[in-house]
Amino acid sequence: MIKLRVKIILWIFIISATFLCGAQIENINSNELLAFEDFLRAQHLKHALLLGPGPGPGPNWSRQIENYKRLFANYRMQFFTPQRGVQFQELFYYEAPRTALLVVAFEGEHIKRWVYEAASAGGYFNNSQAWFMLGNSQTNQTDEQIIRLHLSAYNISIDADITVAMRGPQANNQSWLLYDVYRVGQETPLRVEPKGQWSLAAGYKLWANFSGSWLRRRSNLGNITLIGSTVLVEKPAGMDDLSYLSNNKDLLQLDPMQRKTFQLFLLMGRMYNMSLEVRFRETWGQLLPNGSWTGVMGHVTSGEVHFAVCPIRFLTERHRYIQYTPSLHTQLIHFLFRHPRHSSIRNIFFEPLSTQVWWCVLALVVGSAMLLLLHVRQELRLQQQLAQPVERQMSFVWFTMLETFLQQGPATGQFQLPSTKILISASCLFSFMLMQFYGAFIVGSLLSDTPRSIVNLQALYESSLEIGMEDISYNYELFNNTSNQLVRNVYSKRICRDRQHNILSIEEGAERIKEGGFAFHTTIDRLYRLLNELLDERLFCELQEIMFSPPYLGASVLPKSSPWREYLNHAVLYLGETGLIGYNDKMWSVPRPDCTLFKDAEVEVDLKHFAPALFTLVLAMLVSAAVFLLELLFDWLKARAKATAGWR
Repeated sequence: MIKLRVKIILWIFIISATFLCGAQIENINSNELLAFEDFLRAQHLKHALLLGPGPGPGPNWSRQIENYKRLFANYRMQFFTPQRGVQFQELFYYEAPRTALLVVAFEGEHIKRWVYEAASAGGYFNNSQAWFMLGNSQTNQTDEQIIRLHLSAYNISIDADITVAMRGPQANNQSWLLYDVYRVGQETPLRVEPKGQWSLAAGYKLWANFSGSWLRRRSNLGNITLIGSTVLVEKPAGMDDLSYLSNNKDLLQLDPMQRKTFQLFLLMGRMYNMSLEVRFRETWGQLLPNGSWTGVMGHVTSGEVHFAVCPIRFLTERHRYIQYTPSLHTQLIHFLFRHPRHSSIRNIFFEPLSTQVWWCVLALVVGSAMLLLLHVRQELRLQQQLAQPVERQMSFVWFTMLETFLQQGPATGQFQLPSTKILISASCLFSFMLMQFYGAFIVGSLLSDTPRSIVNLQALYESSLEIGMEDISYNYELFNNTSNQLVRNVYSKRICRDRQHNILSIEEGAERIKEGGFAFHTTIDRLYRLLNELLDERLFCELQEIMFSPPYLGASVLPKSSPWREYLNHAVLYLGETGLIGYNDKMWSVPRPDCTLFKDAEVEVDLKHFAPALFTLVLAMLVSAAVFLLELLFDWLKARAKATAGWR
């Protein structure tokens, strides 16, 4: 209903303009304007560019422009005429809104000269503009042949949005067949596919297969070959570049970032039915004083390759020259070191209870013994009345309390008084609770992890560990360009204190970590793969990470206005959504041992922990032997004294 009202209003304006201007609107008739208005609505566009007639339009063109502005009052209209001295490419600017372009007669020579050639050179046959071209069918040629004849010579890319409306010879200007025009690659022929139909009665109608995204519709690239660029810096001599790059089974510690990302591009090749040709460089790229780039960046900015197949870090200085895809790779860059052990030997039998607790226990033992002594005296009187003697020695009291606290206890009929039984029962309960707490604490201390004290950059800076970093460009940028004073101090006062021994290659850093007492700053995945071969499980579980900067994100890069941008963006997002990027990351990550299982297997009371108990027992045995010798000496002296007295 709304569409019918718009057409009625448009007809009113056209009739009015006809009466006012006479033949001034002959160049573009009413049906063509209605078709273009339907095209704007179907494309959801508000900006339009009307390409005017060639040189010599006469004085009526300016008045016609005013009529067109009135007819398309709800749209932002621009007009281009070659004779006005304005170049076609000057009508567009960076990040300009998507614009619909109306070409009234796409076969015209002035259009080819002033518009098509400029659009082809400037790369305007892409998805940033929606072209609506009008043409006439012929009886001796098909519409596809006519379109290829006039448009094949121009730089039309795969992301082109070109709709050619061909008017049939018998259509009486009320019906057009619509064609979709694009080219997969520069060396491939122009593709012309039937897209739909426009008629005065039915309006703008598209076939069913054109209802979805153009990217899905053009996903089959016909096995064309696209060129990518990557960096190889650690390839062993004698290996083929491409075989080494595509190998995801062997030598995973060499160039892992580039080789891992290349596996994703192989998946993209299968997604789009395309092949990859890879060109190699030794660096990612540096900006030269003349404005050009070296390495992979030079490949991309010069147009020698279509995109990079290795991840490139997001840097502000690169945005002016290239465009990024969504993130392909996350690079973790940390400090890594073996956390030092505590040097003191843990006395596991005396550590759980403090000195005050032990003094309290001793006081309770002595107090209980004294209280039991009073009870024994009372028991003595009772036993004398019952003619059941009780030992009088103090040793009886001591060993009775000792048996009680060791959960042995005296014989059941040894004592008769209820108060004595209550005292011994309470002592037994106290001893039971003390033993349970003591044993549980010992077991818990063995099962718990040893706390680590160096867990942040401040603690690392204040520790006695030597600190170093890998000799690579991003480390210098990270430490020199930061505003964090602590990071600056770590670099200037700890790392640079002995540059020769602290700024190393990653292989040398791994060897220093193995020796211990050294923290190394580099990419974690590469370092873990080296340490996995150098360290056993016990030493590997001592590794500690310290992160003070966010991870680096890397993505593929393309030239500005590349027609493959949407393809790569869609592929990266699709691979991430389906979990294939995560799976690929896992395939290239280093398998780490389960340190919890390793610690559980390691828990045991070894000689180091049991030595204090053995020492106490041996000391008691030595004291007992010494007392025994003293007793023998005293007995010998007594016997000798008696013999001497008897001799006298």
